[in-house]
Amino acid sequence: MPAVPAFGLTRAALVLFEPPSTTSNQPGAVRQRIPLQFNPEKITLTKSATWQRTAANRAASAAMPEFRGAAPRVLTVEVFLDATLSLRNTVEEQVEMLLGCCVPTGSSVQADRPSPPWVRLEWGRGRSVSFNACLTTVTANYTMFGGDGAARRATCSVTLEEIGGSTPRQNPTSGSPEAQIVHRTQAGDSLASVAWQRYGDATRWRVIAAANGIADPERLQPGTVLIVPALPEQQAGTAGTVGIASPAPGGPA
Repeated sequence: MPAVPAFGLTRAALVLFEPPSTTSNQPGAVRQRIPLQFNPEKITLTKSATWQRTAANRAASAAMPEFRGAAPRVLTVEVFLDATLSLRNTVEEQVEMLLGCCVPTGSSVQADRPSPPWVRLEWGRGRSVSFNACLTTVTANYTMFGGDGAARRATCSVTLEEIGGSTPRQNPTSGSPEAQIVHRTQAGDSLASVAWQRYGDATRWRVIAAANGIADPERLQPGTVLIVPALPEQQAGTAGTVGIASPAPGGPA
C-alpha cells in the first residue's frame, strides 16, 4: 500500500488528451484530468537504444556496433485505489476509467483516425516522467472485496510509452528552419513571463501564443512544451539552431 497519500501534497495526476486529428506529435484538447488518490511510491522509467553488429566469421573480435535508433521512453507506475471509506464502496469505476485509455475516443473514430486518448503523467516539478504518451498496458490486481463481491481495493500497473517525434517548426511550409527554443513551463509560468525571459519584452507573448496555437493563455498548464520562435530581428546568423531552455523563475505575469 502506498505510504504517500495525496492529501496536502502536490498531487500526481494522469491527464488525458484528445489524439491529434493529423499526423502531429502534439495532442488535442484536454479530455479529463484524473488526480491519483495516492501519490506513487515508485515510478520506473526506461529508455533504450538499438545497436547492430555485423558478425564476421574470420574476425577474432566483435565488430563495431552500428547505431540503429533510439527507442521511446517507457514509464511504469502503480496506481493504488481504495474505496473502503468511499460512498461508492467499489473501485471498479476507477479501474474502468483506466481501461478506457486503451479504447479509441468517439471523436477520433468519427474523424476516421481511431486512436485512444493520449496520456501524460503530471506530478509537480517532475519533468523526466512527464511526456506525451500512449497507454499500452493496464493490469489491475484486486486485493480486497466486500461481502457483496464488489472490489474495495486494487493496485493498477499502468505502462505509458512515449509518443516521440520531432518538435514541429513554427512554419512547417517553410523550406528553411527558423531559430527557435523549446521551453517547458513550470508552475507560475505565463506566456508573458516566458516572453520576458526569452525576449526581454512581456508584450511579445502573442508571438509564442501564435507559434503554439494557444487561444486561451490563461489555461497554460505546468509541463507544457512551448516553441519560442526567434523574433525577426533575432534570426540573423542563427537560422537552423534549436535550443533546449531550462526554466528560470522570474519575469512578469
